[in-house]
Amino acid sequence: MVRAPRWPDAALAAAVAEADEGRVRAAGTVLAECRTDAELRAHRVDVLAERLVGFGERVLDIGVQARDSDMFLLAGAIFTKEAWAIRGTGLSAAVGEKRLRVFHAHLTQAVVPLRRAADLLADDPVPWSEMFPVSRGLEFDRAHKDQLWSEVDRRSPLLVSANDSRVQTLAPKWGNDDESEMLTFARERVAMAPNGHPVVAVLVSAVFETAAHHDRRVGNVGRFCLKWRDELVEASAKLLAGTLALPRTTWAHNMFAAMFVAMGDYEHAEPHLRAMDGHVSLAAWDWIGGEQRYRTAAARLSNP
Repeated sequence: MVRAPRWPDAALAAAVAEADEGRVRAAGTVLAECRTDAELRAHRVDVLAERLVGFGERVLDIGVQARDSDMFLLAGAIFTKEAWAIRGTGLSAAVGEKRLRVFHAHLTQAVVPLRRAADLLADDPVPWSEMFPVSRGLEFDRAHKDQLWSEVDRRSPLLVSANDSRVQTLAPKWGNDDESEMLTFARERVAMAPNGHPVVAVLVSAVFETAAHHDRRVGNVGRFCLKWRDELVEASAKLLAGTLALPRTTWAHNMFAAMFVAMGDYEHAEPHLRAMDGHVSLAAWDWIGGEQRYRTAAARLSNP
């Protein structure tokens, strides 16, 4: 099992190695190389920001000195990662007032560099996408959140990370009355997607969020989700039908595999488990019990 995206990227690997040594300039170089490829850019930002937690101020200083959109973008993403690491998971009531104050303070640091990145590179959807977790954490009003989405939608309507974040924004846990708008949005994205596009997995995210809204007990997820089985099978077939490969494709296979395993539907889980090839996104499996559920499913695949 490999806890990493299955996406060969030698340039990113080199930049990550530099980041692990505390050298941050290579990160800006690999981001500059993919300014016209939103999926790759979003992926690289996510990976680099995770590795550079603690270096946000240094990255921001470089951005300010060089007026560099890539470093502004990366600094904002790092500050966001730092903030959510401080907050942790769970409902606000369980986090505690003191930790929430620190969380908000760190998250506020992300706003200016992300806005600066958006101003410097007007066609780039990724700074707007990176604002989604900021908007949720700082509790922007709905009109502001909708404006952020419109900025991404007109630049890169199928950007996977942005679409998955939009599902989160529309989820009941962030203040919506019910799951209907979230599910409608996810269905629209599935309809828009070409064969093989991982954005179809946002339907899985929406169904998981719906299940959690109604019953947070992990053991009940599969039974609750069965009512959406037919459309999940259809979306799954759309992912499997194409040869398109994007950085989030492995995540999409993880999402479908976890959903079908939760339902006890190993026939439809199997092609996704095989497509994963041992590359596991634990965020997908956490919906149904975590790493052990994956290991059990993988063992069943090996020993039918």
